[in-house]
Amino acid sequence: LLRARIAPLIKARKKRLLTDRIDRILIHRVSGFVAFIVLMMVMFQALFSWCDPVIGWIEVAFEWLSSELTEVLPAHLLSELLINGIIAGVGAVLVFIPQILLLFFIIGFLEDVGYMARVAVLMDRIMSKMNLHGRAFVPMLSGFACAVPAIMATRTMERKRDRLLTMMVVPLMTCSARLPVYTLIIAALIPPQSFLGMPVQGLLMVAMYLFSIFIALIAAWVLSRTVTPLKGKGLPLVVELPPYRMPRIRGVAIMMWERTSIFVREAGTVILTCTVILWLLLTFPRAAELPQGASPELERAVAAEQLSNSYAGRIGHAIEPTIAPLGFDWKIGIGIIGAFAAREVFVSTMGVVYAVETNDSNTTALRDQLRHETKPDGSPAYTPLVGLSLMIFFALACQCMSTLAVVKRETGGYHWPLFLFTYMTTVAWLMSFAVYQIGTLLGF
Repeated sequence: LLRARIAPLIKARKKRLLTDRIDRILIHRVSGFVAFIVLMMVMFQALFSWCDPVIGWIEVAFEWLSSELTEVLPAHLLSELLINGIIAGVGAVLVFIPQILLLFFIIGFLEDVGYMARVAVLMDRIMSKMNLHGRAFVPMLSGFACAVPAIMATRTMERKRDRLLTMMVVPLMTCSARLPVYTLIIAALIPPQSFLGMPVQGLLMVAMYLFSIFIALIAAWVLSRTVTPLKGKGLPLVVELPPYRMPRIRGVAIMMWERTSIFVREAGTVILTCTVILWLLLTFPRAAELPQGASPELERAVAAEQLSNSYAGRIGHAIEPTIAPLGFDWKIGIGIIGAFAAREVFVSTMGVVYAVETNDSNTTALRDQLRHETKPDGSPAYTPLVGLSLMIFFALACQCMSTLAVVKRETGGYHWPLFLFTYMTTVAWLMSFAVYQIGTLLGF
């Protein structure tokens, strides 16, 4: 009987001793950060290498669907809306569902194992120096999924100053809405090469996530010293480190499915609405109908002229002088405007732009089109430097109306959401400008 009572205690003690030995590495000031960065590199490389075949299958499926509908449906404005608007736009976003599923699965797995609590301890050593409350790590970590629930999670903080400061930096974290944009740009414009034996694409994805953390911490430090309501010191983090345990796969799968469902519902509501509106802006005013038997070259020329003279094209041309110093053309300008409804709309916007321009149901994948796009002089329109500048802009700009709406609701006025939008968009423009101009001077 005594042995039966003591056995669980011995087992728990052995488990705690094993946990302590692992923690000596994972929460160490040096080895802990090294382990964290290595884990992030493996995770994001997996998002490319494991999901790329599935993405290719989905792209082929949407191309087949567009081709079949083109042959079956009569030539009509509604047919163009369905094929070049809805299917091209929403389909360009849905191809990233495998990567979003895998990302949430890995994050849920690490949370259930107990590793994320260790990451909180690691990050608190830095966050306290940036005048952030120790509890700010939880909303900031949630910001990797979505800024809206992350901002609502700041309600657990007692001081108004801590809540406001955390709200002002949480949108800088790389949320899941940015992932389709990063994936599209990296796959289209970054060569699949290696650097020191490591894949450049995976390294760049890791770099963008680390960049978002770094900028959020710097922004917190600057805001806590310059903006009067946000001045002050953050409180230290008090957290209990749970023992390492085997993850509950069912719970991880449920969490993964719920978070991905949110993304899919957005694709069916916000993204679909924006895609239809954008298609209308890209399609009207209508150009004159071409005679039957017109050459493919003439059709492409007329389609390109139609796009340039459309309402959306005119808007893109109007803002082009402000974004040209960043390396962007008017087509990317159209995508940026669409992305202010939701960041991931950028992908569907570019999908609609190129579907309308090519006017061809058998188009190649969007990333291939971006890769082969050229300027009038024949040089590449989108280079790796343009891609990096664009990712920097998306990493920093406040392009989510839902985030601004929840900040307005949590703060009770328009002052803080306007401040958030202004400072983030200004910093995004300046950083993107610096990256592109310095890169150009260096010959990239």
